[in-house]
Amino acid sequence: MSELNPRELPHEFLLRKYGLSINQLSNHTKQLKTDLDKTLRLILSKSTNGNINITATTQSKIETYDRYICDGIFEFLENNEVITQSQSDSEERQMDSKRDAVVDRMEDGGNTTSSTQTSQNNTNTTSTSGAKIGFWDWK
Repeated sequence: MSELNPRELPHEFLLRKYGLSINQLSNHTKQLKTDLDKTLRLILSKSTNGNINITATTQSKIETYDRYICDGIFEFLENNEVITQSQSDSEERQMDSKRDAVVDRMEDGGNTTSSTQTSQNNTNTTSTSGAKIGFWDWK
């Protein structure tokens, strides 16, 4: 089984894995995907200097949309007899764990960016006791 890209949500992975497009799914699932895309665009438009701040409510909203889109994909696959119910259940458990991993990476990504910027600011300071730039002492 191929690895999940850290920037790829589980429903995107499932669509890619089974070669599906969102247009093949039910109207309800299409609407959920549209709503999720709007939410993600809003989050990205509110980002400042590459820092994305996601509140707990927004994070929960993204997870819920993704979970329901995955359910719509599984329903489509079961109805078209691409996979069985037991395969669907095992895939769903795997997607839940991968969703948790993506959420963890999203949380770490925001913190890493700010800590990286802070460390870059600290290394680029100059000292009054000589020219100290970064880790190098220039005499």
